Amino acid sequence: MDTMSKTPTAPTPDSDRARRQALGLAVLLLTLGAGYGVAQLEVRAPAALAETAELEEAEAEEEQRGPSVAEIMAEIETVATRHRVPPRLVAAIVAVESEFNPRAVSRRGAQGLMQLMPATAASVDVQDSFDARENIEGGVRHLRVLMDRYRNDLPVVLAAYNAGDRAVLAHQGIPPYRETRQYVIRVLRRFDREAAQAAARRIYGPRAGSRRGASVMGIRLVSFQGPMPAVVRYRARGDVLGEHEPVMPAVPPAPAMHAVPAMHAVPTMHAVPGMHAVPPQPVPPRRAENP
Repeated sequence: MDTMSKTPTAPTPDSDRARRQALGLAVLLLTLGAGYGVAQLEVRAPAALAETAELEEAEAEEEQRGPSVAEIMAEIETVATRHRVPPRLVAAIVAVESEFNPRAVSRRGAQGLMQLMPATAASVDVQDSFDARENIEGGVRHLRVLMDRYRNDLPVVLAAYNAGDRAVLAHQGIPPYRETRQYVIRVLRRFDREAAQAAARRIYGPRAGSRRGASVMGIRLVSFQGPMPAVVRYRARGDVLGEHEPVMPAVPPAPAMHAVPAMHAVPTMHAVPGMHAVPPQPVPPRRAENP
C-alpha cells in the first residue's frame, strides 16, 4: 500500500491581504469608539457639574431665606393655640423681637424669631434656635410659664420676658429700665392699644408721653390677625423696631357741661286801636361832595 505525504498549502496573497484589512478595520473601529466615548464624557461632565452647582446654590438660598411671614404666622397660630396663649400676642413679640427674621441675633446673644437666650433655649429643650418651629415652640412655652407665674398680668409678663425674672422680682414689678419699659408698651401696642395706654399710665403716670418733637417718621407692615399685614407706625427717625417710640399720652377728660336755663318766649305784640302804620319815608339822595 502506497503512502501519500500531505504537504501544507501556502496562503495565497489575496487571502492574507483580506485578513490584514479586516484586522485594521477592527482596530480603527475600536479607536474611534473609544475616542467618541471619551469625548462624550468630556462634554457631559461640565454640564452635570454646573447643574449640581445650581441645585446646591438654590438649596442654600432657600435655607438662608427661611420661611415666609405667612408660614411663620401659621406656625404661631398652631403652637399658641396648643399652649393657650393668644396668637396675636406671640406675633407681636416676634415682630418686636426679630421682625420675623429666623436668623436674627442680638448684641447680647439672643437668637431666632423670639430671641431666646442660650440658657432659656436649653431650659425649654430647644436644640436649634435658628429653626423657626423650634424657636416658636420654645418661646411660647416660656411665655406660658411666665403667664402662669404672674397671673396673666401682661405688662409684668412682658417685662419678665425682656429683662428676666430676677429683675422683676427685685423691683417687685416692671423694672425701671428704659429698654424694658419701651418694650412692654411696643408689644402691647401691637396686641391691644387700650392695654398699651393702660400700661403707659401704670409705668409713667397719667401725663406720660408728652415728650416734644415726636413725629411719625416711618411705616412698617406687621401682621397679627392673618397673612395680610396691618399698618404699624413708628415715632422716631432711624428707629427700626420702634425703640424710641414715645408713650401714648393720656386723653384729658372733657369739661363738664352745665345746663342752660330755659329761655322764655317774647310776648306777642298786639295792635292798638286807632293806631295806623306809618309808611316808610323815601331816603333823599346823597349830595356829591366837592372835589
